[in-house]
Amino acid sequence: MADRIRQMQIFLQVLESGNFTRAAQALGLPRSTVSTEIQLVEDRLQAQLFLRTTRKVVPTQDGRRFAESARDILDAVTASEQMFRHADLHLSGRLRVDVPSRIGRRLILPALPDFLDRHPGLSVDLSASDRIVDLVADGVDCALRVGSLENSELVSRNLGMLRFVTCASPAYVARHGLPRAPGALATHRLVNYATRLPAMSAELEITENGQARPVSMASTITVDGAEAYLAAALSGLGLIQVPAYDVADLIASGRLVEILPAHPPPPVPLSFLFVRRRNLSPRVRLFQDWITALLNRHGLFDA
Repeated sequence: MADRIRQMQIFLQVLESGNFTRAAQALGLPRSTVSTEIQLVEDRLQAQLFLRTTRKVVPTQDGRRFAESARDILDAVTASEQMFRHADLHLSGRLRVDVPSRIGRRLILPALPDFLDRHPGLSVDLSASDRIVDLVADGVDCALRVGSLENSELVSRNLGMLRFVTCASPAYVARHGLPRAPGALATHRLVNYATRLPAMSAELEITENGQARPVSMASTITVDGAEAYLAAALSGLGLIQVPAYDVADLIASGRLVEILPAHPPPPVPLSFLFVRRRNLSPRVRLFQDWITALLNRHGLFDA
């Protein structure tokens, strides 16, 4: 059984590293040993787990299925070994995380050195982009997501409700005027945001009489990333709606102006997602606790 556990660890390292050479370096083993162990696993399972090229290896469908089972088994072994001791400080391995770009850059990365100092056995692969990542297909352990998601393969835990604001640059307001009622939005422009281009519609949401209401607007620019979205607003291209924490400093300094504060966008859930497995990885549980405390310290959520 010990040999099979070791082979699962090697298999997952090859999966994470993308080729045999990097996996061998990470494990401190000869490349030939890594290759031989993977071949033994494939022979025993009577299945091809990787498609091999000269530069990288890509998991087959069978390889992805085996990865899920292997992670479950290794997580169960780790949890059993930690059952009778406070083992957070002794966790080891690689944690693959996907987060929205602005949260990653502004909040997580500045705090990550302290997290890794307290858990020196861990390493983190952090994807901080605005593209939609498939946690199962891409082998991601956990993710933060803004908005509601439905996926039976994922477990979603709501961390809180993000307060949003509508804002624009002083240059935009000087040119187009300051809308003082929802009806005035008809003559204004929106910086449109879409995760996939081209966008199907351009609208923002406001709260009116206690209810969320979409407002269709004209737009001359659509972007697919948070950094470009904010830059477009600062350039005077239109109104945007963003989490309040993310632009609080820009509003305080006068670089952005809050629009219709009496009719704010409805708050949006921020969720922690992970793949539905039999055993939650101790690494994922640790990161969830840390990220929850971090976001609460920064006051991200609607009171």
